[in-house]
Amino acid sequence: MEISERDYDLLVDTQIVVDVMLGSTNITIKEFLDLSAGDILSLDKTAGSGGDIYVNKRIVGTGDIIVIEEKLAVRVQETMDSDNVVRYFFEENMV
Repeated sequence: MEISERDYDLLVDTQIVVDVMLGSTNITIKEFLDLSAGDILSLDKTAGSGGDIYVNKRIVGTGDIIVIEEKLAVRVQETMDSDNVVRYFFEENMV
């Protein structure tokens, strides 16, 4: 797919939602309903392994989880190459 310069200019000003996933686990609905404050869910990632960066449920990079001014943040370590990201956004009709 050929992307024009005008389309590219429209794309780069589009707001997106970025999610960072720390890990996941599988539990039953009953286990979920039985959770209460203070319970702990073990995730499938090891401590220090960072998080996966997603846009629209598609992984676009990875990074280290850090704290800045008492808020969580992600230090990007690896990202999908820009041509693939732009192509993905056009395929998702984000413009």
